[in-house]
Amino acid sequence: MRIAIRVRTGAAKLVASLFPAIAGAAALAACSADTSSQPPEDGGSEASDAYSSPEAMALVDSTATDSPASDSAAGETGGQPDGPGAFEAGPGDAADGGGSGDAADGGVSGDAADDGALGDAADGGCAPEDGGLPDDLRCTGLYSDWATRAIAADVHYYDPGYKLWSDGAVKRRWIWLPPQTQIDTSDMDEWVFPVGTKIWKEFSLGSQLGSDGQLTGGELVETRLLWKRGASTWAYAVYRWSDDQSSAQSITNGDQVPQPDGPPAYEVPAIIQCPNCHGGRRDIVLGFDWIGLGVATAGATGGLTLATLPSGWLTQPPPATAVEIPEDATEKAAPALGLLHMNCGVTCHNVNGKAGYTGLYMKLLAGQVYPEGGTASVTDLDTYTTAVNVVGQLNFGTYKRIAPGDSANSLVPLMALARGPDAGAFLPMPPILSHRPDTDPTTGVPLVQAWIDALQ
Repeated sequence: MRIAIRVRTGAAKLVASLFPAIAGAAALAACSADTSSQPPEDGGSEASDAYSSPEAMALVDSTATDSPASDSAAGETGGQPDGPGAFEAGPGDAADGGGSGDAADGGVSGDAADDGALGDAADGGCAPEDGGLPDDLRCTGLYSDWATRAIAADVHYYDPGYKLWSDGAVKRRWIWLPPQTQIDTSDMDEWVFPVGTKIWKEFSLGSQLGSDGQLTGGELVETRLLWKRGASTWAYAVYRWSDDQSSAQSITNGDQVPQPDGPPAYEVPAIIQCPNCHGGRRDIVLGFDWIGLGVATAGATGGLTLATLPSGWLTQPPPATAVEIPEDATEKAAPALGLLHMNCGVTCHNVNGKAGYTGLYMKLLAGQVYPEGGTASVTDLDTYTTAVNVVGQLNFGTYKRIAPGDSANSLVPLMALARGPDAGAFLPMPPILSHRPDTDPTTGVPLVQAWIDALQ
């Protein structure tokens, strides 16, 4: 027996299609743990099991972002206990979003099952006849030839200039837009994608990504699919690659994969966790936006940038095709602000995100980066005004979110570096899926520390 349950969460409405009725009840109980409209104290390091129930596939209503999430963060830089994931998309049956599972309907329940299609991209001749999510990655339209892993001609590679930390996994991304459609960019901070849009993200461990976008070495672990099925509905799926790399089948419950350098393991998410990250955007997609495609580091391994997008893809042009994040006297602000934007701002710390109630916003807004009739200033950005010299809401000690000249006592980097079981009183950020911090001095938390230490 299959049942469909609609649950209201702090970031999204979930329509969960659950296999047995018992598992369905368990999933509902898990989700209900995160439906409080009153955020608790921002102290302690407890975390609930919301969004982590097994055997669940989700459709996410991208308009349902009006309820604050319950949160037990050790200092509000973090939002919900099961907040933003370490992956740009969480779990699933397919790859970045609410997914597939049951061949009977492709894992999609409700009217959304009839919205969207596999599109013109090749489907390997194995796509479900009902138009639902395939159980096999080769049937999703990403590849024109599975044997050679040739990408379909109408699927476009892209490499955002700033990336969500994924415990060291190497990632590649592709997007497909239905012919004769456009991305609505009338709100430059919240792009709205046409129905039928498909986005894939591939994760590998121990690999090297060349300047031509080609992988060498390592092993493929998972590929996620994010597929827009209706005006405000996205389907997510995660495909787990086999050990011999010959196939990738949809999974719903997540997985633990050994890292090449030893523990802790890499975590493949479960589908129902996806909204924790993606709910911070009105239309779900992370990274494919004016910042991700416009900064100087965009397209480092090839693919689309703002300057090379196909003609007509955007309804309104961006403020610039070569985006420059504001800098200050430290000459260290821009990379730190970009990192915080991608890893904290677009996922959770914005007015639509699960940590919106904290008042800590780290999303870069077009109107602040390119103010009308003026010059952008770091001190006018939300990240600065809501974090610098602002005392965090803790039930222990007194810490500023960002204490100028003192990164060792600033909540933002303290929580970004915290990981269990040695996190101490601070809740790790992100609070789920990531088990090792980003300590790369060229792309990680050290960039934020360097900026803070240079602030006066």
